[in-house]
Amino acid sequence: MVDTIRRYVDATVAVAVMALLGIMSGVVAAGLTGDSKLTVLAAVVAFVLTGVVLMVRLWRMTRRPVLPPGPAV
Repeated sequence: MVDTIRRYVDATVAVAVMALLGIMSGVVAAGLTGDSKLTVLAAVVAFVLTGVVLMVRLWRMTRRPVLPPGPAV
């Protein structure tokens, strides 16, 4: 049960990080350009790219290392 709760907490933190970076990039884009379409696009792109980076990190952490072959006997 603790593993399940930990997974939900980790997923919530990941989504919060994705949303925070998306919102920050949207605010920066709005401050620099003032264009609402560009603001939304920047926020969505930052959200998706953060999700991709987190998924790649998770994938690399969960892969099992391949052991080199043993000595020939």
